[in-house]
Amino acid sequence: MEDDITTQAASSDTGTDSNDLRRFINTSLVDMVADRIRSNIYTGKYAPGKKMVVRELSEEFGVSHTPIKDALNRLISEGYVEALPRRSMVVRTFTNCDLIERLQVRLMFEIFCADEIIEQARKHPEIAEELEQVIWLMKECISDPEHLSYEGWVQNEARFHRCYMRYCGNQKVFELYTGLDTNKLTYFTYLSSSHTPLKFSTLESNLKEHEIILRAIKNLNAQQFIDGVICHLVRACEDYAVDEPTRCKITQLKRMTEKYRSH
Repeated sequence: MEDDITTQAASSDTGTDSNDLRRFINTSLVDMVADRIRSNIYTGKYAPGKKMVVRELSEEFGVSHTPIKDALNRLISEGYVEALPRRSMVVRTFTNCDLIERLQVRLMFEIFCADEIIEQARKHPEIAEELEQVIWLMKECISDPEHLSYEGWVQNEARFHRCYMRYCGNQKVFELYTGLDTNKLTYFTYLSSSHTPLKFSTLESNLKEHEIILRAIKNLNAQQFIDGVICHLVRACEDYAVDEPTRCKITQLKRMTEKYRSH
């Protein structure tokens, strides 16, 4: 059965260049299974809370139990799947309140580090160049509204923000910031509550917000940067105002950020 999935993948690569072939040769069966499961989680085929039964996945993919188990363990380490006590593994479920609290912490880091980020952008023009490249990749992910690349979007959005936070001047802050993993959390929290991936219109608006942040960095304007990230993250929180606790948290967030905005 393991040969079947490899043969099918190889036949689909007909006509690719040598770089693509080398990438395929270096891809293990566990890699391929993990990629498929991860992709199905992003599209919502495997909904949050769904039990990941090894036997069923083995039959679905036509491979033995071993690569399925290894792939699921990898996805647990990546935060897509969780193992519950005395129960089977399930697709991880994310809560709105947890997301809003993490976004609040993330915003605290970005506001605090704004001056240093702009100062580093003054010294290192390659920061803006990399951000422009990532913006282009994000546009590619949503260039076809009928076939959105959700996984690519999340990866590049995370790369965008981590690009400038690498220059915050504090390695521990950067590690904590990265550990918040808010870009992935934002996507999957929406998927958990709405049972559908983010809409094209939401991603399109999100892209414009990233362009505003990029413009602030290119202009070397710390206040413009702060306004951009506050607008971006507060707006993101508002997508998750589904009950009284979440609305209270967003009200608190707006109150706390008010003094940092330009007027």
